[in-house]
Amino acid sequence: MKQNELAKSLKLFIGLTCVILAICGFIVVPKLGIDIALSEPEFAYLYYPFLIFIWITIIPFYAALFEGWKISNEINKDNSFSKKNMDSLNRIRKYALSECFLYFVGALILLYFNLLHLSILIIILFVIFVAMCISVFIAVLAHLVQKACDLKDENDLTI
Repeated sequence: MKQNELAKSLKLFIGLTCVILAICGFIVVPKLGIDIALSEPEFAYLYYPFLIFIWITIIPFYAALFEGWKISNEINKDNSFSKKNMDSLNRIRKYALSECFLYFVGALILLYFNLLHLSILIIILFVIFVAMCISVFIAVLAHLVQKACDLKDENDLTI
């Protein structure tokens, strides 16, 4: 696969992910929240705090997608192994870790108010696990890009 084709497919994937995330975060989740609030009136007061929490946790995800878009631009320029990409990967890693932190704090708040149901805990732990896996994978990828960038720079200096 050529760099141009790879960059286009990455941008298509990132664009579709942005659209799907927007649909889920701004249409599906509020609709589900309203349904829960109507069927379980004792939890209706939690609708807006949960909705705001979901919207806050979407921010690092969109930031990571933006960094991915910048990486795909660099790939399109045939500049895959660059310091710019390594920095973008490190920012994506930090965004994944911030998702872990946000969901951990969310779980602690729910636990404090005695609202941490087992199914919610399982979802939170799953999100934390996936974000940690992404963070580790991205850290390894950033290290490999750094090593490749160093080799490329060394090779460029050789006549």
